[in-house]
Parts: sequence; structure tokens; C-alpha cells
Amino acid sequence: MPERNEKVNEAPFPVLMAIHGNGRNAMSYAPGNEQSVPFYVHQRNMAIDNGYLFVVISNGNDTWGTDQGLENLMEVYRYISSNYRVKEKWVLWGTSAGGLQMFRMIAEYPEKIDRVIGTFPVYDLEQAYSQRKSSNFIWQSKEDFENINPANSPEKLINVPMLIFHGRKDQAVPFKNHSLKLNREVNELGGSVKLKLVKGGHSTSNWKVYKNPLIKAFLTE
Repeated sequence: MPERNEKVNEAPFPVLMAIHGNGRNAMSYAPGNEQSVPFYVHQRNMAIDNGYLFVVISNGNDTWGTDQGLENLMEVYRYISSNYRVKEKWVLWGTSAGGLQMFRMIAEYPEKIDRVIGTFPVYDLEQAYSQRKSSNFIWQSKEDFENINPANSPEKLINVPMLIFHGRKDQAVPFKNHSLKLNREVNELGGSVKLKLVKGGHSTSNWKVYKNPLIKAFLTE
């Protein structure tokens, strides 16, 4: 951890906050933990190796974009910002369902977000609702999430650079309905989405979504 805020003469530390997917938690990112997942540990390592303070919380089913899930993330943001010497703007890394909270943070707190990375992120909540492949899917009706579906407000996502990776054979979060749609809609409005489509599907064994040189360059711009 960086020093607490007393050392105001030193440069603030950059922060990367990861937002986990469905069925995962903070321990998914912890090396050597019985719940660790190498796919997620890699995100933590990429952040630390490139000079970032790495932050993640367990958000349960609220990772699906709920108000409570957003408040949980912002509570962590406020705590870290108040107690440690860190930059005001953070980098986010959202995976799968965690993409919903990533996009909500961009839309509602753009002044706090520097840039984001997405690994097969959910963008169109209505499309995800129509599939509902997971028993953990928290939304019971389309009316409940109409006002927070990122795909309904792409204009709110144009001011934050994004680097998105998605597998062409993804059946859980089809790239055409999510990342390709995000890329088209946000960039048409003047946004900055870099989309990299890769082989493979929606799996923590699909390491093709990690183009490490691109990620490093994006994190160190």
C-alpha cells in the first residue's frame, strides 16, 4: 500500500480497481488462495507489475449492475481516496457481468475514471436478461433495470478511453450484442473504444483475451 496522506509532497499513486464477474469474488484475484483463479490473478499481476495499487471487493450478485453494487464500489473509492495518497482518477478492469458496474461508474462518475479495460464485458443488460443463463442473475423484470442499462445511454460513455477484449465464440455474452455494439455506438458519438476480437469463447481458460503488450501500453499511456 502507498503511504497515507501525510506525505503530500510525493506524487499520488495510480489505482486499478477490478470488478469481478458472476460467481466470483475478491479472492479470485489472490495468488495462492484456495479460491484464486489464474485468469483473475493475471489481472492483479498486470496492474501491480505496471505500478498500480490493485483494489478489488467481493460484490456478490450486485456485480450485475445494482445500485447497491455501485455504492459498494464507490464506498471503497471514497475510503482509499480519503486515507491514501492516490490519484483521483482510477483505472477500472471489468470482467463479464462486472462490465455493468464498470459502465455505470463511467456514466455516473466520469470525473473519477481515467480509463477502463474490459474482458468480455456485459454492455446490453436487456440482451443479457433475455438469455439469463446464470441462476445468479439478479434482475426479475426489464423495467427494473431500464434506467441503468449502459446500452440505453452510450452518450454517457464517450469521455473515457476503453480497451475491450472479447472472444468471437462467446455464447454467454455474445460479442455482437455487447462489445461490438459498444464499439459501434460509443465511437459513432465520438468516444474512444478499442475493440480486440480474439478466438475462443466466454471462459477463464481463454487466455487469448490477454494481449499483454496492448494492455501494458494502455496502462502506461
